[in-house]
Amino acid sequence: MSQAVRTGAPDLDRDAIDYEKIKDPGHGNTPAAWTGVFLMLLGGVILAVGFVMVVDVIIYAGIAVFVAGPIIGLIMRAAGKGKPRS
Repeated sequence: MSQAVRTGAPDLDRDAIDYEKIKDPGHGNTPAAWTGVFLMLLGGVILAVGFVMVVDVIIYAGIAVFVAGPIIGLIMRAAGKGKPRS
C-alpha cells in the first residue's frame, strides 16, 4: 500500500491571503454571544424538563428563556458588549 504525501493544494496562492484579516476571526467570543448562547441552552434544558414532566408552565418558561437568549444577546451587542460590525 502506497501512501501519498499531501503538500497542499497546488493552485493555492499563499501571497493572496490576507493574514491580518484572518488573524482573529472573532468567532463570537464576546459577553453578548456567550450570554445569548447560555440562555438558549438553559431554555432548551428547561423545555426538555417540561416535556418530560408534561407541565405546561415549565414548557412555556423554557420557550420564553430560549427566545430571550438572542434578543438579550442583540441588546448586549448594541450596548457595546459584542463584536462591532465591520
